[in-house]
Amino acid sequence: MDFESTSVTGRAGLDLFVRDVALCLSVNRDRTPALVWPEGIEAVVAAAREAPPLGMPPSSPEVPPEATELTARLGILLGCTVVSSSVALALGARHTGTTTETDLVLLPVHGSCGGRVEPTRPQHPTAHPQHTLELRLRVGEALYLPRGYTYTLNDVHTPCTLQILALHPPTW
Repeated sequence: MDFESTSVTGRAGLDLFVRDVALCLSVNRDRTPALVWPEGIEAVVAAAREAPPLGMPPSSPEVPPEATELTARLGILLGCTVVSSSVALALGARHTGTTTETDLVLLPVHGSCGGRVEPTRPQHPTAHPQHTLELRLRVGEALYLPRGYTYTLNDVHTPCTLQILALHPPTW
């Protein structure tokens, strides 16, 4: 499934995206995973598609301005350091990660994949809901994962690329 932009892109789109993700995190941060359909995600998808294919060296050593602007704006609004990376999943691929050190936001920017989210063993039994979440991630969605969760991306029917935003707590 490919995503067709029908909304705001560019700077205005980034503003909407940052606002919606921050609103989602204001409710769910440090508590529970959350799936959100942020406005302005078209700007993030468009910027990700302009980047060179994963595994290929960029045409310049500079970080794309859209990625820098996205992480800077989100970091300022959330009061943390945001680092962007990506993962490419080929047909039938599987990727496992954990949020032991930082919160994550997973953003499909091309294709779709299945996902499984489950809590790791919390220090306190009431710290996180003790259930497994099965879902399908599609372009246009953002999945927030607080610290203390493990995720598996699988069920890839077409190549899928996800942008991963790591939200590192402030070091004051």
